[in-house]
Amino acid sequence: MPDLVRGANTPLDAQRVTVGVRCALPADVSALLVGSDMRVRSDADLVFYNAPEGAGVRWSDGGSGQRIDLDLAAVAADVHAVLLVMSLAGAATFGSIPAPRLQLTAEGGRQVAVFNVDGLSSERAIIGMEVYRRGPGWKVRAVGQGYDGGLVDLVTAHGVEVDDPGEDTAAQPPPAGVAVGGAMPQAGPPPHQQPPPHQQMPPYQQTPSYQQGQSQQQRPGRPQDPAPPRQPRSDVPPAPGAGEVDYVERVWLVWEDASRSLAAYRSTGEHALTIRNDEIAGRVPKGRYRELLDAAAQRLNADIGQLAGELAGAEHQANAEIAPFGGMSWLTWQPRPDLAEGILLGHLSAPELPGLRVPLILRMPLRRATWISRGVVPGESLVFAWSLVSRLLAAFPPGTVGIEVIDASGLSGAGWLHGFAPATVHHLLGGGVATGPAAAERVRRLLDLVDLRMVGISETETAMAPAGGPPVRLVVVLDAGAALADGDEAHQLVRLVEDGPAAGVPVLLVETDTPVGDSVRTLRVRQTCHNLPSGEGTVVDPWVGGDWTLTPDILPDAGDGTRAPALFSHLLGEHTRGLVT
Repeated sequence: MPDLVRGANTPLDAQRVTVGVRCALPADVSALLVGSDMRVRSDADLVFYNAPEGAGVRWSDGGSGQRIDLDLAAVAADVHAVLLVMSLAGAATFGSIPAPRLQLTAEGGRQVAVFNVDGLSSERAIIGMEVYRRGPGWKVRAVGQGYDGGLVDLVTAHGVEVDDPGEDTAAQPPPAGVAVGGAMPQAGPPPHQQPPPHQQMPPYQQTPSYQQGQSQQQRPGRPQDPAPPRQPRSDVPPAPGAGEVDYVERVWLVWEDASRSLAAYRSTGEHALTIRNDEIAGRVPKGRYRELLDAAAQRLNADIGQLAGELAGAEHQANAEIAPFGGMSWLTWQPRPDLAEGILLGHLSAPELPGLRVPLILRMPLRRATWISRGVVPGESLVFAWSLVSRLLAAFPPGTVGIEVIDASGLSGAGWLHGFAPATVHHLLGGGVATGPAAAERVRRLLDLVDLRMVGISETETAMAPAGGPPVRLVVVLDAGAALADGDEAHQLVRLVEDGPAAGVPVLLVETDTPVGDSVRTLRVRQTCHNLPSGEGTVVDPWVGGDWTLTPDILPDAGDGTRAPALFSHLLGEHTRGLVT
């Protein structure tokens, strides 16, 4: 029976399980059925004593305490996870009592997982466990996220509509309050007592996005939607079979599980250090410190071994766009008839996980801008940028994407783009690299294009673009520090970064020569973007905020970014031929 720590997870080998709790004070138990955005589909997805049944989820109280019974085979297909919730009545907090305990059992009373939710303080409601889909099966994770505002704040954060939520006392059955929308139990404050103000809390996060060296609270935005279904190609690996997830989704699931396992290991290590101090001081018997570390290492090794096996078993599904440049997939690459699912950025590693390298894949279509930070080595950011642009050219069907290169300072060494055939420069490269005043004019022209598309006017009805130009315009902004300097041109660029991707004008900002300051404008832009290091650097996972080292995957002949890589030239030629045909 796994005794879980916060963030740890374990597979479920049973379709029918029961969740029971132990708490020093009377606690209400409820469940939320949520989608991949961690929000309910409707108020009916809250299961509690006043709405005791949902698809595959049932609340009951047999006298020995409230419990939730799950029949996972009966849970709706669009439900990604079931959040198991505990809440206290009145002003009581979990920090004032011994740690509550959640226990998951299978039929026959076999214990599946146990989680003692320690480290709580002023919380009045907590998400104790999460039972979530993992490929064709299910897993359970110890969460332990608390809400000071009680059950009302918790369910509101996950999409349940509650009218005028007063003091959330989570009344004992039968409810003394009013059920809102047939779902949420409420109880008013005691006489002559005003309810405290509520602060909207964020939902429990399980959405994949990432940033370079930033805390989780600094990472706005939603994950990009999966690409539309792809048509089969004769030159690509076979698609996953029924009940399997595709390679991109598999990689993100592996990164998530690895992040949570690593966070649990690190948390146990920190706790073990306090135990060691107590052992040295003679306050506790010796041996517990080593026992905790050994058990944590054993769990981590088991988790990572399984995850590494999943990646190895799914590698045959990886197309060239999400495979390393040195892989065999690029030797047999053929132009795509459809949009790729994503592109490979590099590989993630952690010092505690020497046997695991997780591909970091940027999902397609591009719905957010991307920022590449200035590197330590001159030209490092340019090398990574042109490597990503090459992958993006490979990810689109021929003739459907063009490149608009903007270099306000004119110092980024991109003049080699003018060496391509005039038709290529005119149709696919926007007329060439825009520098000086032409850079500001190029941004204004692209922003006009975005505005037209957002109101439903096609640029073919205007004189906006050269005839026969590609529909997607990838904007590459070199020397982003100079481009974001004070001025109206910088304001226009901010608008392009924020609005362009949704209108088919994705933006890649590359920090090269001019150092980027900490202006409000720069912070605003970077919070809008995926942030990447140009060389080996830190990326923060979006689930628990753990640090990972990203090693970018770059073209072998990119040099210092001031000459045309062979693969880039080949792919650009394919798009030129695509426009002609």
